[in-house]
Amino acid sequence: MPRKQRTAIKGSDPKYHSNLPRKSDQTLQPALEPIASEAAPRKIASDSGPKRRDKPVAPAPRPKATPKPKTKPQVTASPAPSDATREVHLTAAITRVHGAAIDNLVAKGIDRKVPIRLAGRKAVQLFDPKREFIEKPEADRLPIRDGYQTTKRVNAELIDHLRTENDPYGLSSDTAMLRGQFEPLFWKCLDEVLQELAQK
Repeated sequence: MPRKQRTAIKGSDPKYHSNLPRKSDQTLQPALEPIASEAAPRKIASDSGPKRRDKPVAPAPRPKATPKPKTKPQVTASPAPSDATREVHLTAAITRVHGAAIDNLVAKGIDRKVPIRLAGRKAVQLFDPKREFIEKPEADRLPIRDGYQTTKRVNAELIDHLRTENDPYGLSSDTAMLRGQFEPLFWKCLDEVLQELAQK
């Protein structure tokens, strides 16, 4: 197709302004001022300048360690004082001869425990243990359940002395240390009680 030719404009048309500025005649607007933050670049500290020294930071105080309590030296056990006492279990059996005499009293209506308790109380009051160990005497005894049993406070140093002299390995009880002294005394008291009750 043949190109369409442009219409040539001749003269001036009053409807259009002929005094419009050309692009080349337009003055360019000045560029916006740089932002203050961008306009003023930061100063970089040079290595040659004096360096700023930070103040030394004091180290945090350490908590004071609480001193450990001093342990007291162990004190060796000292021997018991002479006036210290120890409760000792005392026992005494009755012989078959005593058992027969008690049976006679039972036949008269007297309780079997009466002569044993009376003799036991009397023996405890009279009992004064010595520092000399005495072996349990040989006798034809009845079971211990038929005998007499009680407790008494005895000098602790005396018992320790008896054990040191006669039981160095600590195999016997305090009762065994004193039975050889207490049982014969109980028998003597029981003989007296049985005789008194038989006469009533």
